[in-house]
Amino acid sequence: MSIIKNSKTNDEKKQIIKLLWATDIHLDHLSPEQGASFIKEMAEQNPSVVVITGDISTAETVDKWLLYMDRVFTCPVYFVLGNHDYYHGSIEQVRQKVRQITKYSQRVRWLPEVGLVSLTPNTVLIGCDGWGDARLGDFDRSDTKMSDYIFIKELAGLDRTQIKKVIQSLGKDSANYIARALPEAMNRAQFIIIATHVPPFAEACWHQGRRGDAKWLPNYTCGAIGEVIQEMAISSMYHQFLVLCGHTHGFADVHILPNLHIKVGEVEYGKPIVQDIITVY
Repeated sequence: MSIIKNSKTNDEKKQIIKLLWATDIHLDHLSPEQGASFIKEMAEQNPSVVVITGDISTAETVDKWLLYMDRVFTCPVYFVLGNHDYYHGSIEQVRQKVRQITKYSQRVRWLPEVGLVSLTPNTVLIGCDGWGDARLGDFDRSDTKMSDYIFIKELAGLDRTQIKKVIQSLGKDSANYIARALPEAMNRAQFIIIATHVPPFAEACWHQGRRGDAKWLPNYTCGAIGEVIQEMAISSMYHQFLVLCGHTHGFADVHILPNLHIKVGEVEYGKPIVQDIITVY
């Protein structure tokens, strides 16, 4: 896949970024040796930049794996966190860990902490974690039970009404971040890559070949982010938006608008893969 602006001069076109994208690698489902081997396999692709869209591991080991990546890769590694990255811990504790890694490591960066990343003169990367925020589908009638409600401190022990309030707040926080970041990104570049964990549109919510229904959508889409991105995309058809995400483990590749493209990675537990190598000009 390539992101190209044809009107650039030949000199500007000489800068090419090889972006490796992975998602939902769930290294906690692998032995330490298998996890290390997969990270080395990614590094052997010789990417210019790596983007990981969440569910790296769990709260107990995500920082250790990120620090291992810092040693193995020779290029920047940008990531967002997924819901599984908070399992057996708390959201704020994990975020504090990755803030410290972002501050002191050589290459590994949590996207919400670093803000806009200029990949080329014409392409900017931004990212946020996102959350299944109960804005799409029918949360109140859904019987879908997420392990989040057991294994994440901020959600454990809450009733359904309380859970809905918390996850909608988490989705809104991510949407507010994107709303602040996008105008500057659009001023800086024509092509915007947005990394997030949860698909922001119902059209991109698929699992095992089936599109998510009203029961699945509340926990597997982040409607608040989708509203922000779609509004920005409509406001300027000159800009092109590519959203990279995961969470559902189901493949999706859809255009919400002519200038708004969503890709969701398909993956199985215990079998992490490289989703795509994207050539960015």
